[in-house]
Amino acid sequence: AWNWYKFHFFKVDWVYTTNHKRIGIMYLFFGFFNGFLAVLLSLVIRIELMFPGDQILFSQYQFYNVCVTLHGILMLFVVILPILFGGFGNYFVPILIGTSDLAYPRLNNFSFWVLPPSTLLALASSYIAGGAGVGWTMYPPLSSTLCHFGFNVDFLIFSMHLSGISSVAASINFIVTFYMYKAEAPKHRNLPLFVWSIFYTSWLLVFAIPVLGIAITLLLLDRRVGARFYDPSGGGDVVLYQHLFWFFGHPEVYILILPGFGIVSHVIPFFCNKPIFGHRAMVMCMFCIGFIGFVVWAHHMYTSGLQTYTKVYFTTATMVIAIPTGLKVF
Repeated sequence: AWNWYKFHFFKVDWVYTTNHKRIGIMYLFFGFFNGFLAVLLSLVIRIELMFPGDQILFSQYQFYNVCVTLHGILMLFVVILPILFGGFGNYFVPILIGTSDLAYPRLNNFSFWVLPPSTLLALASSYIAGGAGVGWTMYPPLSSTLCHFGFNVDFLIFSMHLSGISSVAASINFIVTFYMYKAEAPKHRNLPLFVWSIFYTSWLLVFAIPVLGIAITLLLLDRRVGARFYDPSGGGDVVLYQHLFWFFGHPEVYILILPGFGIVSHVIPFFCNKPIFGHRAMVMCMFCIGFIGFVVWAHHMYTSGLQTYTKVYFTTATMVIAIPTGLKVF
């Protein structure tokens, strides 16, 4: 049995497989492996913060910033998303809607194999010019050449681009599968809630990831071409980066939690041996969460000098989004 396990999971045909179950398993193993790296980084952070003063870093404060940055980026882009969205989604969505595979199997394979280079670029950034200690948000001017003049931040930017390409490719695959296999699946309103959660998550990724790509591309142009998009001395605005980033960053919160909602809504009714209560209302709640999630981004920016009326709107929208979320929980 050990020899079968040892050689079966490392055959070359796993590299170019188009089987949705195998790709889902690779997503899960990849996410769990990166999870160990991210937890190790968080352990370093927590040990250092355990008591006042230096604990284990001994005045290597830039290394502490690098640990915080890598921990955030790994957890968001190559741990939680590959496990909940890529892993469970690839494995179970075709089974739950009654199809043999996703609509574009080769695109599915491509979307996975873009992630390892993305992870390697993120890890490599920590070895260049003292590492990228900019936090996972990468705010300028901390991420500009004024503070990080090497190629460390550039490596992080390219890493996030590759991760975004992977996410958008996988999302398009799920959306097309959801629509094109309608004849083979039950009526859409009767589909399991986990399928709906992956469907809405896919749309969130399709709309949010390109905005992140725009934000970090403008940052790259500022760093390497001499553009002034985020430089006030050249007519730019650092708050513009925050608007672009959090337009992605807040839907990213629901991108991470919606598949979890779907899993909980699928597992609990099964083991309770009872159908889910309010199936259609649950589907509409997920839609409302995803839709309203795009119009509340500036509640991350209340200290950036927004006008009072703008803050009032985003405060109200933030309270409104609690309604479908609370309804789902109840």
